[in-house]
Amino acid sequence: MHISQVKPEFRSIGVTAHRINEKLLIVGVVYRGKDIIDGVVSRVTSVGLGDGIADMLCESKHHGQVRIIILDEAMLPEPVSVENLWEETEKPVLLFSKSMEVDPKYLFEYKERVVRAAGIDEDSARRVLDRIYCESGIEAIRMSDIILRNIVRLHNV
Repeated sequence: MHISQVKPEFRSIGVTAHRINEKLLIVGVVYRGKDIIDGVVSRVTSVGLGDGIADMLCESKHHGQVRIIILDEAMLPEPVSVENLWEETEKPVLLFSKSMEVDPKYLFEYKERVVRAAGIDEDSARRVLDRIYCESGIEAIRMSDIILRNIVRLHNV
């Protein structure tokens, strides 16, 4: 996919997950640009992480407005196939990877991080990241991680 224009209120969803016993707790935060939270979605599931994310997003009221899914491999309990997630949701996916090796066919570097993209070309992905990236990283991912950690903390009480 090629995105010709990235508006200031471009909607993205940052997703994090945590395994609790046999279940996965998935939290997604929808952001408009990098400043406004538009919504929070969550799901407890026993299916795989990719399927759980796809189900959560496709069944939410935000599915039609979200333009891209952002993941950080360090905040996920298991690997996710970005290609399958893209096909299931019909939304481009960017995955910040732990990998230090960059294969230009599949990965590119952005702000000293390695990014794997599915469903979007590198130039469009860079424009999107330029629009939503701030000093602390991707706010949607950061906020979903904060919410997830607090839910897990409450669960463990």
